[in-house]
Order: sequence, then C-alpha cells, then structure tokens
Amino acid sequence: MTLDPISLTPVPEDAEAAPVEFQSPEYLDPDEIRPPVSDLPHLSHAVLFFVLTLPMLFIGEALSVFLAKQSHFFGNKTYHELFYLMLSDARIAIPTQALTYLLTALAAIALFPVLWRMPFSQGIHWNLDAARTRFLWLLALGLGLGFGITLLGNYLPMPKDPPIMQDMMGSQLGAWMMLVFGITCAPLLEELAFRGFLLPGLIHAMRWLIQREILSSDALSWATIPLSVVLTTIPFALLHATQVSHAWAPILLIGLVSIALCVVRLRLQSLAASTVVHAAYNFTLFSGLLLQTEGFRHLERLNS
Repeated sequence: MTLDPISLTPVPEDAEAAPVEFQSPEYLDPDEIRPPVSDLPHLSHAVLFFVLTLPMLFIGEALSVFLAKQSHFFGNKTYHELFYLMLSDARIAIPTQALTYLLTALAAIALFPVLWRMPFSQGIHWNLDAARTRFLWLLALGLGLGFGITLLGNYLPMPKDPPIMQDMMGSQLGAWMMLVFGITCAPLLEELAFRGFLLPGLIHAMRWLIQREILSSDALSWATIPLSVVLTTIPFALLHATQVSHAWAPILLIGLVSIALCVVRLRLQSLAASTVVHAAYNFTLFSGLLLQTEGFRHLERLNS
C-alpha cells in the first residue's frame, strides 16, 4: 500500500499502476501570472506611459517654480515671473525638465512591474549586458553618427540661431546644464519612451492585428518592423522640432538618428545599448560648441 505524499491517505492499487501527473492550479501557473517578456510592452502600455508624463510634467514644473522661489536664486521674482522665465532661461528650464523626467521614470518603475509581474528592466528589455560587452563599439557608433549628421547638415538649409542655440547663449551655467542634461537624463528618458515603450508596442500591435487577420499578413508581415520604426521616428523628430525652429532639414536629420537608434535597439534587444549611442551622439553636438566657446566661456562666439 502506498500513501499519497500530499494527503497521507492510502492510494488505490489501480492508481499506483497509472500515476497521475501533478498539475498546478491555474492561479499558480506562471504563464497565467505574467505574460512572456517578448510580448512586452504592449501598445496600451506605451499609451499609459505617455499619459503618465502629463501629471508628472505638471508636478515637476510646479515643484521647480516653488523651489526656485524659495532659493531666491532668481531674486524676488514672483511665481508667475518664474514660470515664464522657465521658457527662456536654461538655468531653471533644464532642472525643471530633469525633475519631470525623473518623476516620470520613478512613476513608471513603480507602476509597470505591478502590471507585468516582473522587474521593470526585464519588461523594457534594458539588457545591460549587451551594452556593457559592446560599450566601445556603441560609443564609437554614437560619435560617428553625430559627426556624420553634423557633416550632412552642412549641405542642407539649416536654421540660423535656432531656439536651442539661443537658450545656450543665456549663461555659462545654463550651457553646462544643457550639456550634462543632454548626455544623461535626455537620452535615458527619450529612449525609454520611444524605443522602450512605443517601438515594441507598435510592433506587437501590428503583429496582433495580423494574427487575427484584421490586417493582411501578405501585405504587412514584412513591413511590420519598418513601419513601426517610421511611426516611432515621426513623434521623436517632432518632439525636437521647437528646438530647431520647425525647419525641415534638422527634423529630417533627427529622424535619421531615430532610425539608427531603433535599429540598435532591435538588433541587440537592448534599450541600454541604444541609450549609450544616443548619449554619445548628443555629446558630439556639444563638443563642437565646447571647442568654439572655450568651455562655454565665450558664448558670444555662437553668434558668429
């Protein structure tokens, strides 16, 4: 006679001959608890992330104006004056944007692991190992991309004195803030938003429509990734449009950069990898200005 290992009751003879394979209850099934990593993030997650940025923007701006007022760094300006100063002075605009980015990232890190039932870095395919093992190659790619885009810009009608250049000319401190922000917070959150959420969300959405025969598999199966890259690139380029006076030439160049970042993200399955390339690319945009102004000490040279 054999005892059941769970209930410690006798097992009938016929059951001994044909043991039943143990199956876990549905609520213990890992596949029921969390979706496959390859299916994340969904397009709904991307939409939720961008919606999440709206309250974080409001909170970040309000908190920044409050802190600026309490610090008296800008004199005795009113809250209303500080708010409008945020639009033109990098010394308050950049910390505000950095704070907004930080709040958005923290909110996403707190929310999405609950939805995904897995670590945030795993859900967005951060994959730090891929970036670490190829760091020098990614760094060189970003620098080369920056120099190549700069060279190509010499043959296109670029705007004179775009808003981003005017912002840098305001003060040496503001210029350094823009540099540090441009190679840290900016590439990190922009990659998170566009290559971490939007790009895979679009790819998964199109594949879902094709699997359910809502879209033709013959017509779109081969175009799923290219079309997703284009749809990711358009809002990414338009995000920077105000910095370059909405001129088509620099927007086109930013679009080419976005395509390259999408390729890196998809090829290596690593958001960390595309972030390294993005940061290195941004550094090249500032390196020439650093040399021209001798470390931002002669900002008036940017007018020449």
